[in-house]
Amino acid sequence: MKISRVSYRRRAAWELDNDVLRVTLLAGGGHIARVVLHGREEVNPLWQTPWPTYEPWAVTPRIEKQYGSRLLAGIAGHNLCLGWFGDPSAEETRAGMGCHGEAPVARWRRVSQRVARNRLQLVLACDLPAAQMRVTRTLTMLPDECNVRVCDTVQNMSRRDLPYTLCQHVTIGPPFLDPGVTVVDMPATTGHTFPGVFSVRQRLKADASFAWPRGPGAKGGAVDLRRLGTRASSDFSAQLIDPRREHAWVSALNPKLGLMLAYVWRREDYPWVGNWEENRARRSAPWNGRTLARGLEFANTPFPVSLRAAVDRGTFQGQKTFRWLPARCKLSTECMMLLLPVPTDVEGVEDIRPVTGGFEVDLR
Repeated sequence: MKISRVSYRRRAAWELDNDVLRVTLLAGGGHIARVVLHGREEVNPLWQTPWPTYEPWAVTPRIEKQYGSRLLAGIAGHNLCLGWFGDPSAEETRAGMGCHGEAPVARWRRVSQRVARNRLQLVLACDLPAAQMRVTRTLTMLPDECNVRVCDTVQNMSRRDLPYTLCQHVTIGPPFLDPGVTVVDMPATTGHTFPGVFSVRQRLKADASFAWPRGPGAKGGAVDLRRLGTRASSDFSAQLIDPRREHAWVSALNPKLGLMLAYVWRREDYPWVGNWEENRARRSAPWNGRTLARGLEFANTPFPVSLRAAVDRGTFQGQKTFRWLPARCKLSTECMMLLLPVPTDVEGVEDIRPVTGGFEVDLR
């Protein structure tokens, strides 16, 4: 049981290790960049960019122009989109704001850590001056457990109520992400594709409703959204988690590798799971037509759009598309990340249920 300062891909990081699971977090952006099982260190299911990344504070104007944004110059794995989830408005862009808010490009600092025989706990924080917020992230691990609890507390530093959107932007990548092999499951009901042109190579019809997991094909027919296709494409769809459930979950399972990554959270906090697919479609730098990534993005808003657009939409599928954080108040949300070995003959996940002392996972 230990917490260490480490270097990960030449980036400053912290590492939590309970002798079963190892979790790596970057100081630059606060990204959860790596999660691996002992004995399976070669398989990190979280996305590792095929391009070199930089600390946000080291991104020069030349690097930002080369990568297209400060975010892409430093992105990794699981990042927190806070304030807004998606691109800023045109006016915010001219004022220097970037995609997904300030948190994924902020310098995170260690507030405290605890290393004991029965618990590991690391507390990080960062300030978001444009959003007028402060976010504190607490990671907790117990001995001999294949999971980590992630608690985010957002504090309104201003004297007025603030609208905001929030997304846990989890992204998986190779070798764990394998087109036609890795299967994604969730207890979703209805879905809806991105309301506009998402890319020049979409396999999904734009702005269309569907029942998960059969998405509407851009050229007709149905698309199995549980798996990536083999052709180049780039898409986004929002899936509404069954409103009858108290707890939501999303899983990605690679049967060839015998490994499953899953997240569990209170459905009330994040009603939607965004399915972002980048299947070697984007040709511009730094993507260069060679990037494979899939986002499992659970959020309190359905689509990656500006905060203004989310507020203007108001509601979608019977749910509010933004939230209010009252003046000088705090709000906490929590999720559990699980990384488990699974049999190689399974076909997916049927259900995940929190129980006393852990979770029950029903495999197909």
